[in-house]
Amino acid sequence: MRRRGALRLAVLLAATLATAAQADATWLAARGRLAPETRLEVFAGVRSVGAGVVLPDDASARAALAAEGLWNYLDRTAELRGARVWQLTEPGLATASASLGVSALLVPEGVPTLGAGPHAGLSLALGGRAFSVQLGLQAGLELFGTQPPVRFPVRALLGVDVALGPVSLALLARAGADLEPGRAFFVGRGDVILALGWLKGG
Repeated sequence: MRRRGALRLAVLLAATLATAAQADATWLAARGRLAPETRLEVFAGVRSVGAGVVLPDDASARAALAAEGLWNYLDRTAELRGARVWQLTEPGLATASASLGVSALLVPEGVPTLGAGPHAGLSLALGGRAFSVQLGLQAGLELFGTQPPVRFPVRALLGVDVALGPVSLALLARAGADLEPGRAFFVGRGDVILALGWLKGG
């Protein structure tokens, strides 16, 4: 039992301390259930801090726009991420959504480096509006002006989301790999954030 516990801890630490992603997918769009209210959110993690907003099309909350900006203080990169989100099922015990968007980044130190790429995701919320477990898969394409010029990020996401009236709290973690054409190996990636949200209007 102790060995299993130590192995689980080692896997978690490896995922958390792995090099952070660059033009990664949005955190705010990685929710299976869309709220009918505008959601403002700030988040901080082991590698980054940021803020964003999710704007539903209308009170039916079947589609929304998500946008966020963040500063990755370990990699010293600034990122902007946006996505269109569609709820695929009626709200229930299991609610699914899909997202499609684009990310861009700037590395301001030294010789400035730009990067951008599209991303897509599938999310599943298990539970209700007050408490839910979030599961997700994200993938994308990254294009950069430096080596390697092309990468394919693939991520799995796990988290919990709690809503207390107009306030929401989420703990989200994702881990995966960047696949690089022409290389036989991959680069492990991981991050964990704690997000505080505010639901406004309806």
